[in-house]
Amino acid sequence: MAETTLTFIGTGHCQPAPDNDTASFVLNGHCLIDCGWNAAITMTRYGYAPLDIDRVLITHCHQDHYMGLAGVLFLRHLRENTVDHLEQMEIIGPAEDIGRVVELARAYIQVETFERLANARPEVVALEPGETVAVGELTIGTAPTEHSVQGLAYRIRDERTGVELGFSGDTTYLPELAEHFRGVDVLMYEASWGVEDPELGTEAGHSGVRQSATIARDAEVGKLYLVHTNRGQEAEIVAAAREIFPEAYMPQPGLTLRM
Repeated sequence: MAETTLTFIGTGHCQPAPDNDTASFVLNGHCLIDCGWNAAITMTRYGYAPLDIDRVLITHCHQDHYMGLAGVLFLRHLRENTVDHLEQMEIIGPAEDIGRVVELARAYIQVETFERLANARPEVVALEPGETVAVGELTIGTAPTEHSVQGLAYRIRDERTGVELGFSGDTTYLPELAEHFRGVDVLMYEASWGVEDPELGTEAGHSGVRQSATIARDAEVGKLYLVHTNRGQEAEIVAAAREIFPEAYMPQPGLTLRM
């Protein structure tokens, strides 16, 4: 029987900690959503490897969300001769930046010095906010975020199971995102400001936990997992969230949801 799985590879904010990478996730064992600083190594702690990854979704092109892409690309193709067949990697992200970031990652690993790297060019899917794309078992819908670069809030449906997941990326509090995420089973939402309540507007750039919980409540989601935040304030952050949305959690790195 098919199931949807989601593993929290990293849950931290923009700087990794020794025991926690920046926010990134593996969906169904092969789809990497955001690519933390050390994703290629960190994922191995939880039973995954770059060879497993054939699709990468980037919410926005800030360094802490794509820093590990070069390592994933390099290690994946360095070991491709150990498997019978390796699917072409597909990299999906915001249209304004994703093509440039992929080419920079390829330049960093000097693809011209390895024939197999030069020939293994990933397919880039550049999406504008509001576009929907079907890839493999997933239908991926997008909505605009409000951040200092173009961002995509992803709503992902696993067509095999009917499970729907939401990923906010980094964003100022946008009440309209509640409609985008309405009814998803699980919502991963940033809470960079912790228990502070930043003023609305683009200068804030991120959300506070009460704002994240308000989106979850208004969207009537199943569960809320708070990411891209300070684990040192876990008790305070979770308590503040649960005053608004009782099914709020701060996931440990390595947690796997099975749905």
